[in-house]
Amino acid sequence: MSEERLKILQMIEEKKITATEGFELLSALSEGAEKVNSQSVTPSGQRFLRVRVTGDKVKKINVNLPLSLVKVASKFASLSIGFIPEEARKEMEKKGIDLSKIDINEIVTLIDQGLLDEKLVDLEVDDETDGRIKVEVYVD
Repeated sequence: MSEERLKILQMIEEKKITATEGFELLSALSEGAEKVNSQSVTPSGQRFLRVRVTGDKVKKINVNLPLSLVKVASKFASLSIGFIPEEARKEMEKKGIDLSKIDINEIVTLIDQGLLDEKLVDLEVDDETDGRIKVEVYVD
């Protein structure tokens, strides 16, 4: 049994998620595995969701996620919001960010249709401790 399936079953056992939510997660994992298994060769035109963080005093971060993985992960997004600590959610809401209103599936659909190709996040911050920090999220 895969590590992901065991983690989902453990979350059900610990009552972090309901049995219904666990079933949905397991189903999404199965669907994702079927899609991966049906593609013997990665298409050369595969697109990626890229996250770049650079700064004066921070480590450089590069994350490249295949859009096919983002599609599968989008099914988990609504459930994962519940794992963000209450304090962090309240702090984000103070800054006008309500994660529950973000429709990840719609974003993935727009990206997949080629309608959302510009930068999703382009942010620069001057921090007293870490200096200048730049965050970019885009599809390539």
